[in-house]
Amino acid sequence: MKAAILHGAHDFRIETLPAPQVEPGTCLLDIKACGVCHSEIHQWQHHQEGLEYPRFIGHEVAGVVLETGAGVTAFKKGDRVAAWVDGKGYAEKVLVQVERLFPLADSIPFQQAMAEPIACTTNAVRRANLHYGDTLAIIGVGFMGLVLLQQIKLTFPQRLIAIDRRPQMLDLAASLGADMTLNADEVNVADEINAITNGRGLDVVFEVGGSEATLNMTAALCRMEGKIVIFGFHPGARKINDLGWWNWMAFDIINAHFRDLDTILHGARVGMNQLNDGKINMSPLITRTFPLEEIETAFQAAVDKPKGFVKAVIVNP
Repeated sequence: MKAAILHGAHDFRIETLPAPQVEPGTCLLDIKACGVCHSEIHQWQHHQEGLEYPRFIGHEVAGVVLETGAGVTAFKKGDRVAAWVDGKGYAEKVLVQVERLFPLADSIPFQQAMAEPIACTTNAVRRANLHYGDTLAIIGVGFMGLVLLQQIKLTFPQRLIAIDRRPQMLDLAASLGADMTLNADEVNVADEINAITNGRGLDVVFEVGGSEATLNMTAALCRMEGKIVIFGFHPGARKINDLGWWNWMAFDIINAHFRDLDTILHGARVGMNQLNDGKINMSPLITRTFPLEEIETAFQAAVDKPKGFVKAVIVNP
């Protein structure tokens, strides 16, 4: 089978590897799609000390069951599935343990069936323990922020505000249910939030941007004893501008990252059910697809974010 192996910075190589052999309790998948994840970009842009190269990455997988191992009864050959894997997704085939597979409705294209990011957003909403009538904001409405937005809307907030610097992303957020959008390049966001909340601040702020600037903006917008949900991916060092302020405000700081496998898989099951039932609309979020041989171009697009770009996905015929 063909597989894209990362040998170093800007150095994916298409190699031929033996296809995995099915084992008890596993299914062999014919991979139809694998999303390009923001968390992988840093190890492609620069050689990361502490990471072993070559690397066989890719974890946002969907495809068709080719073969089932002994003891597997939940799936059969030909079933459409999304999968949670911790690598080896940029390839033509992958072996997956059966409990890490999730049925995919016929109505959902493979490139939209991203179980891993949907698990992340689902668990973030669950951990935030949102309340009916909350006034919330999402800072950073890229791909993950736009999935989060749709799931937060299912909790019936009083008002959900999308904050970003990209007009197209804000327009997309509005089309997917944001009650208000604020462009941080055009308005003083803190002043706008103070006006909206009569100076009280927001009940919950989801930080999705993954930068020091978005962390500090989050603290400036959240009310005393409100919830700060750190969802953004933060590789490397980060500094809080004024930790004393965070302490004085008694923020409820929620780390919306998950390492427990059972938690991750539960989030994937819940989120995939929402996707299959039409409660999450991924169609406008998958904006570019590339064949495996063009994976370098796909990663560059994820970095450059050309006009209209939200998410790149590697697809196989």
